[in-house]
Amino acid sequence: MHRTKPSHSTKEASGTSSSTAPNTLDLRGTYCPMAFVKARIFLDAQTNSAVVDILYEDTPANDSLARSIKSLGHTIVESSTYSNDVPKNTDVPLTAQHSCIDTLQLIAITVQVKK
Repeated sequence: MHRTKPSHSTKEASGTSSSTAPNTLDLRGTYCPMAFVKARIFLDAQTNSAVVDILYEDTPANDSLARSIKSLGHTIVESSTYSNDVPKNTDVPLTAQHSCIDTLQLIAITVQVKK
C-alpha cells in the first residue's frame, strides 16, 4: 500500500516521546543492525498483545528489519510504504545512504507484540 504522508506521531529510539503516541517508534536515520537493536528494546518494553507502529527508512540496510521482528515471534499486522513525496526529516543528519536525494522512501509497520 502506498500512502503519501505519514500520520504517525513519533517516539524517539531513546525512549522519550517527541509527540503524543507512546506506541510509535521512529527509526528514521537508523540502520540495521542498530535499527533492529532499538526495535527489539522498544518491543520488549511493550505489554503482550500491544499493537505498535514502527517507522523506518526503506534502504538496503533495513531490508531485513520486518523479517527480524517476525523472527522474534511478533506479528506484522500491516506494512505501508510512503512514496517519494515524504520530505526528509531535517532533524536526522544526512548520511551517504541518502545525502543525494530530496525525499525518503519510508516503511511503516504495525506490529502486534507477542511475549
